[in-house]
Amino acid sequence: MSIVGFGSSLVTGGFGSSLVQWRLLQNTEERQRTVMMADPVNKADTDYAKAKLPLVGSVDELMSDRRLYTYVMRAFGLEDQINSQALVRKVLESDLSDNASVANRMGDQRFRELAGAFNFGASGSKGVSFTESIAQSYVRAVYEDEVGERNEALQMMLDFTRKLPTKTSWAAVMDDPDMAEVVRIVYGLEKPIGPADAASQATALENTISFAEMKLGPTQTEFANNFFDVWDSNGFPRGGPVRSKVQWQMLMSNYDRELAAVGARYDVKRTISTFEQKITSLGSVDALLKDRNTLNFILKAYDLEDKGVDTNYLRKVLESDPADANSFAAKAGDQEKALALAFGPNNSGAKRRGSPAFINDIVKRYETQSFEVSAGNANEALRLGLYFERKAGGITSWYQVLADKALAEVVRTAFALPAQAAQIDLDRQVTILSSRFDIKKLSDPAEVTKLLERFMMMYDINGNNSNAAASNPVVQMLSGAGRTTIEPSTLMALATLKRW
Repeated sequence: MSIVGFGSSLVTGGFGSSLVQWRLLQNTEERQRTVMMADPVNKADTDYAKAKLPLVGSVDELMSDRRLYTYVMRAFGLEDQINSQALVRKVLESDLSDNASVANRMGDQRFRELAGAFNFGASGSKGVSFTESIAQSYVRAVYEDEVGERNEALQMMLDFTRKLPTKTSWAAVMDDPDMAEVVRIVYGLEKPIGPADAASQATALENTISFAEMKLGPTQTEFANNFFDVWDSNGFPRGGPVRSKVQWQMLMSNYDRELAAVGARYDVKRTISTFEQKITSLGSVDALLKDRNTLNFILKAYDLEDKGVDTNYLRKVLESDPADANSFAAKAGDQEKALALAFGPNNSGAKRRGSPAFINDIVKRYETQSFEVSAGNANEALRLGLYFERKAGGITSWYQVLADKALAEVVRTAFALPAQAAQIDLDRQVTILSSRFDIKKLSDPAEVTKLLERFMMMYDINGNNSNAAASNPVVQMLSGAGRTTIEPSTLMALATLKRW
């Protein structure tokens, strides 16, 4: 390839006209993609990216690794912007929910795709890599399990305190079995019989103390003290003579130090290291479910160890779209939703950065860009055709087409519009294109094929493919070789004439 780092395997459409090359490329694309990605340079760069992407927790970490940064930029078709690091940094730090962010103000969709994929600019998404976030949750789970072995009440209150900020009502609290048990102990409630009884308990709790007040610091402290008092007064095990309330106070004052000590233990560090090595090779739900050690590590981190034996349940969770309120994971619970967000193939949240689904997306983008660049080295028409084919399904208006230089070149060439057409009023260009082709047809692959085959023929007729003109007398005649050509101004006038 002409761009260093994309490997030496060259995509080809053979010889002859662009149309002949295009048809051959379509018939051999899958095989040529496989050969291209097996190229030693491409394979080495991809293996490197797979190993490093899960460890990236910040913009600095991505941009300081030149090899990984280059791979990512090429994956998004931005290799020409690799050295524009100040601009790229602002794009990566953009929050796409903010219309005024740099990525949203860029006219080039590729920048928004880059910002959206890594999502560094989203609230709470900075500074922690994918593997690090799971490892931190794993260490917490190990530590709190050990705390629970000393006194179960401490573990129950740790779990309650951690989950409370995510809840919006007493009903949501009572929907969580572990949190509901804590509440029932404090207020002496019986286990509800059916949804109506549970709803009645939630209403009674709201009347006793509003949920908004419950989330205030002093109220939470009083609630915890009441819980431990009831626990001890009922004679539940507390692991020693010291009252549970005192144990809780001691735990809170030493939590961070003891947690760090667990994370520094050899057995824990070794388990985390094994997870980090394995996670990069798990590119599918099937692969994850088959690797029991890695799966158990992840389930512990997400407080889902009790679901480890139910493979069908986990598959439904992992294949869910957490953004869909009606999906299996969203309905199952907060832990399931968090797991689907991190590992599911359909998520788009910040927590997916570094996940197998995220890595597969980056690698697929790199493969597609490499293939198109290589095809363009053989014949620029092939690159333009592949790009248009990839984008066609998402095109809904001619304004989208005209905003993209490559897409616009394809349609102007296909419909024999001269280069000067790009200079006229934008609305007028849309009118001209609309009179020649119904944009809705781009949702039909057969129509896209017809349009691209027309583009390939017109590309050669315009004299852009010297090989085709030299070998094909028909193309040579139509392209104007040896005869007088029509002036561009005349073509422009013809193109803008109203058609009846």
